[in-house]
Amino acid sequence: MSQVKATFTGNVVAEPEARNAGGSNLLEFPVYVNHEKKDKDTGEYAKTGDVTKIRVTLWRDLADDTEVQKGDLVQIVATLVEKEFDKKDGTKGRSLQTDYVESVVLKYRKSEQDSGFEENKPF
Repeated sequence: MSQVKATFTGNVVAEPEARNAGGSNLLEFPVYVNHEKKDKDTGEYAKTGDVTKIRVTLWRDLADDTEVQKGDLVQIVATLVEKEFDKKDGTKGRSLQTDYVESVVLKYRKSEQDSGFEENKPF
């Protein structure tokens, strides 16, 4: 098992699931990080089509205080671990998950009026 501390920004792609495990509240949600590459001629960034999928798990106070929803753009500082699992077809798979989350910052939320939401709201 490998792990690394990282800061990443991505979109919450499903409604978060709140539950209790061993007497502690937790909040789980998937974040997809779209890769971008800088064009050396124009200096502009463009999406490459590559996506990193990360399963985020918040515990205790951070789980209670964080209000994210599907579609939010969030910035997360966390320790990441890669874990192996058994797929339905019997083969092995690997997934990237948070082990410890230090912070979650809401970078953007689309409002009903499509005018957006205040940026950089820490939880």
